[in-house]
Amino acid sequence: MSLPESPIADIDLFDIVGVRKDGGIDAVIACSGPLDNSAETLSRLAMKVRGYLSAIASNGFTNQYGEGPIRIFVSCDHGVSAEALNVINSLGREAAKQNVHLCLGDPVA
Repeated sequence: MSLPESPIADIDLFDIVGVRKDGGIDAVIACSGPLDNSAETLSRLAMKVRGYLSAIASNGFTNQYGEGPIRIFVSCDHGVSAEALNVINSLGREAAKQNVHLCLGDPVA
Protein backbone atom coordinates (compact mmCIF):
# COMPACT_ATOMS: atom_id res chain seq x y z
CA MET A 1 0.00 0.00 0.00
CA SER A 2 1.51 3.35 -1.02
CA LEU A 3 1.35 6.53 1.00
CA PRO A 4 -0.82 9.38 -0.29
CA GLU A 5 1.00 12.20 -2.02
CA SER A 6 1.62 15.39 -0.10
CA PRO A 7 -0.94 18.17 -0.59
CA ILE A 8 2.03 20.51 -1.13
CA ALA A 9 3.68 19.68 -4.45
CA ASP A 10 6.80 20.98 -6.17
CA ILE A 11 8.22 22.82 -3.18
CA ASP A 12 10.82 24.53 -5.35
CA LEU A 13 8.36 26.02 -7.88
CA PHE A 14 5.66 28.68 -7.84
CA ASP A 15 2.19 27.20 -8.31
CA ILE A 16 0.60 30.45 -9.53
CA VAL A 17 1.92 34.03 -9.83
CA GLY A 18 0.04 36.94 -11.29
CA VAL A 19 0.37 40.70 -11.56
CA ARG A 20 -2.72 42.55 -10.38
CA LYS A 21 -4.18 45.45 -12.33
CA ASP A 22 -3.32 47.72 -9.39
CA GLY A 23 0.35 46.79 -9.78
CA GLY A 24 0.59 44.34 -6.92
CA ILE A 25 1.67 40.74 -7.22
CA ASP A 26 -0.24 37.69 -6.00
CA ALA A 27 1.34 34.28 -5.56
CA VAL A 28 -0.71 31.21 -4.72
CA ILE A 29 0.27 27.96 -3.07
CA ALA A 30 -2.33 25.47 -4.30
CA CYS A 31 -3.09 22.53 -2.02
CA SER A 32 -4.25 19.28 -3.58
CA GLY A 33 -5.62 17.86 -0.35
CA PRO A 34 -6.11 18.56 3.34
CA LEU A 35 -3.32 20.33 5.23
CA ASP A 36 -3.07 17.78 7.99
CA ASN A 37 -0.82 17.88 11.02
CA SER A 38 1.71 15.33 9.76
CA ALA A 39 5.36 16.30 10.04
CA GLU A 40 5.77 15.90 6.25
CA THR A 41 2.87 18.23 5.39
CA LEU A 42 3.94 20.89 7.90
CA SER A 43 7.56 20.71 6.74
CA ARG A 44 6.65 20.91 3.04
CA LEU A 45 4.30 23.83 3.73
CA ALA A 46 7.06 25.73 5.55
CA MET A 47 9.63 24.93 2.84
CA LYS A 48 7.24 26.03 0.08
CA VAL A 49 6.44 29.36 1.78
CA ARG A 50 10.10 30.02 2.54
CA GLY A 51 10.95 29.18 -1.08
CA TYR A 52 8.41 31.75 -2.24
CA LEU A 53 9.86 34.34 0.16
CA SER A 54 13.39 33.63 -1.05
CA ALA A 55 12.36 33.93 -4.69
CA ILE A 56 10.41 37.13 -3.99
CA ALA A 57 13.51 38.67 -2.42
CA SER A 58 15.55 38.03 -5.57
CA ASN A 59 16.22 40.59 -8.29
CA GLY A 60 14.94 38.10 -10.84
CA PHE A 61 11.46 38.19 -9.31
CA THR A 62 11.34 41.99 -9.45
CA ASN A 63 12.70 41.98 -13.00
CA GLN A 64 10.03 39.53 -14.12
CA TYR A 65 6.97 40.75 -12.18
CA GLY A 66 7.78 44.33 -11.26
CA GLU A 67 7.36 46.01 -7.91
CA GLY A 68 4.30 46.50 -5.76
CA PRO A 69 2.54 44.99 -2.78
CA ILE A 70 3.02 41.23 -2.68
CA ARG A 71 0.55 38.73 -1.29
CA ILE A 72 0.94 34.98 -0.88
CA PHE A 73 -2.23 32.96 -0.56
CA VAL A 74 -2.31 29.39 0.70
CA SER A 75 -5.35 28.16 -1.21
CA CYS A 76 -6.91 25.03 0.22
CA ASP A 77 -10.42 23.81 -0.55
CA HIS A 78 -9.84 20.95 1.87
CA GLY A 79 -9.48 20.78 5.63
CA VAL A 80 -6.74 22.72 7.38
CA SER A 81 -5.44 21.44 10.71
CA ALA A 82 -4.82 23.78 13.61
CA GLU A 83 -1.12 22.94 13.34
CA ALA A 84 -1.00 23.92 9.66
CA LEU A 85 -2.81 27.16 10.47
CA ASN A 86 -0.21 27.83 13.18
CA VAL A 87 2.57 27.31 10.61
CA ILE A 88 0.88 29.75 8.22
CA ASN A 89 0.44 32.34 10.98
CA SER A 90 4.05 31.97 12.13
CA LEU A 91 5.37 32.25 8.58
CA GLY A 92 3.08 35.23 8.09
CA ARG A 93 5.16 37.08 10.68
CA GLU A 94 8.33 36.14 8.76
CA ALA A 95 6.74 37.28 5.51
CA ALA A 96 5.72 40.61 7.04
CA LYS A 97 9.40 41.37 7.67
CA GLN A 98 9.75 41.34 3.85
CA ASN A 99 6.59 43.43 3.42
CA VAL A 100 4.81 40.36 2.07
CA HIS A 101 1.29 39.45 3.22
CA LEU A 102 0.74 35.71 3.76
CA CYS A 103 -2.69 34.27 4.48
CA LEU A 104 -4.94 31.27 4.10
CA GLY A 105 -7.54 31.91 1.42
CA ASP A 106 -8.00 32.72 -2.23
CA PRO A 107 -7.12 35.92 -4.04
CA VAL A 108 -10.09 38.05 -4.99
CA ALA A 109 -10.10 39.40 -8.53
